Amino acid sequence: MTSPDADLEKFIQRYLEIVGDHDFEQLGELLTDDCEFTLVPISHTWRGPAEVIAALTVSGDGKSHDDQAAVRILNWFRNDEYVVLEYERTAIVAGVRLNIDGYCWVAHIRDGRFDSIREYINPSNPAAAILVGLVLRAYPHLARRKMKKTGSAA
Repeated sequence: MTSPDADLEKFIQRYLEIVGDHDFEQLGELLTDDCEFTLVPISHTWRGPAEVIAALTVSGDGKSHDDQAAVRILNWFRNDEYVVLEYERTAIVAGVRLNIDGYCWVAHIRDGRFDSIREYINPSNPAAAILVGLVLRAYPHLARRKMKKTGSAA
């Protein structure tokens, strides 16, 4: 039997792999049934694994993510309840390839899974900040459309 610390470390490593690969479809295995994801810049919250995964995978669709896109984890730390992850990514925003820094995830762990995730996005590049701000306003609509398309809408 593994120790609780070893289990938590394995859980965190799996989470870092998912974020590093930008493969949020796999995140469902790490979420509680009542999980919430809040995109702080627009103050919108998605609830439940299907909504959370739809919201997270919007940024990884073919319009914003391609074979040149990458997520680079800059820093992370954890305790028994929280994981904090700072990262940057290359993405296509409004048709322009950008390196966007200033991402921060704060995720709460309950019973070995994430029950809440908050994402803060504050790019240091003014042009990126404007483009990201415009795209984020459409994010809830894009996530709903993705859920309908995949048949996971309630």
